[in-house]
Parts: sequence; structure tokens; C-alpha cells
Amino acid sequence: MPARGAESPLSVLDAHSGAVSELYDGAASSYEHYRALWLRLAGASAEEAMLADVSAVIRPGARVLDAGAGTGALAREILTFEPSATVTLLDLSAEMLSHAEDVPGERVLASVMDLPFDDESFDVVVSSWVLETVSDPRRAVREYLRVLAPEGHVFYTFCSQPQGFFSRAGSLWLRTAVKYGFAGEFLKPDRTPWHDCERSHRWRFHGGLTSEVALRKCCEVGDGLLPVPEPSTVSKDTP
Repeated sequence: MPARGAESPLSVLDAHSGAVSELYDGAASSYEHYRALWLRLAGASAEEAMLADVSAVIRPGARVLDAGAGTGALAREILTFEPSATVTLLDLSAEMLSHAEDVPGERVLASVMDLPFDDESFDVVVSSWVLETVSDPRRAVREYLRVLAPEGHVFYTFCSQPQGFFSRAGSLWLRTAVKYGFAGEFLKPDRTPWHDCERSHRWRFHGGLTSEVALRKCCEVGDGLLPVPEPSTVSKDTP
């Protein structure tokens, strides 16, 4: 047991999750407005890249996990190009999920860092703008890979600190708004979860402000596994 007055790692994660869920419960009714604004300002390219990746690999009847589904926007998009997919929407906020009642599929109230599913339960795992809101992004991605079927695919988008002084300075107001409005921290390289191999990729946009990552079951994410510098990173567009 931890010493009196000390917090265990799990209690710290639980406290963080509780604060984030309360924040998103309160933001649920207006979340779609802010999500649309975020996509216009910075997120559209990365999310479009992720949807293109999903559309290229998804098969009829695929088991899809939308991890951090929010109000269901991503799940709706996926169902437009594969209506037979079986979608599970998972989120920490009950209020956010209540705005996804029109989306066919199971709704699960849980954290992406402790997925309540058996190993190899899904063919596709998607996660959009979630990792920057959790206390341990790499733990979340390891969970995505754990529940992934052997031939499955993981796709996720996230925000990271952009490259170069001027890019960082120019995005400061946006990063501040995301931090205080939506508990989002633009990830530093040492907290960035990805894996570099012939079956994975990371595409960066807007000078590294946003990224889209594709992983396979064979990929590993954890301490000491981050390539630094990032030689195979591909920039898909420029600001």
C-alpha cells in the first residue's frame, strides 16, 4: 500500500479522469460547435487523413471501437462508408455519449486507459483528439493495441507542440484555448505515442501541430521505443 498521504499511480489516473469527465459533461451541449471550429482552424487535414486510412481497410461487418467517441461525429462518418460495421462508442463522459444516441451501436462509459474489453476484440480502433486529454497517452495506445485483432488497424489523431519558434509562438493562443477549455495538452516528443516500422506511419500537418498515426498489431509503444529524432515522419501538407 502507498504511504499515508501518498497517491498510487491508479488514484492519480482516476483523479485526472474524473476532472476531465466533469469538464466534458459540462461542454457536451456545445461540443459540436467547438469541434467544427477546431477542424477549420487546425484539425481537418489530420482527421481527413485518418478517415481515408479507415475507408481503405474497413471491411463489411468490421468490429470498430471509437475510443473517446464524444458525441459520435467520427462514428457517423465511418458508418457512411461502411454501414454494416459494428461500432462501439466509448467515452468518459456520459453527457457526451448522450448526444450520440442516433449512432447505431453499443455505448460504453469508461476510460481509454483501461478499456473494458477482452484482447483482440476489434478489427479497427479509431481515436480522434483524445490522447492530448489523458495523463498517459502511451498507456492509452497500448490499450488500443491490446484490444486489436491480429490483422487489425489502429488510427488516431492528436495535437503536438509544433516545430520551430514561430510555429510555437503563432499557435500559442490556440494551444492555450485547448488546454483550459478542453484539458488538452499539445504533446511533447517524449510523451508522443507512435511506432516507426514498415507497417506504421505518422503524418504531420501545420508544422507538426497535428498528427495522424496508423499502427498495426505488431507495433509497440512505450518507454525507450520513441524514435528521436523522427526521421521517417512525413509532412502531408504545409501551413
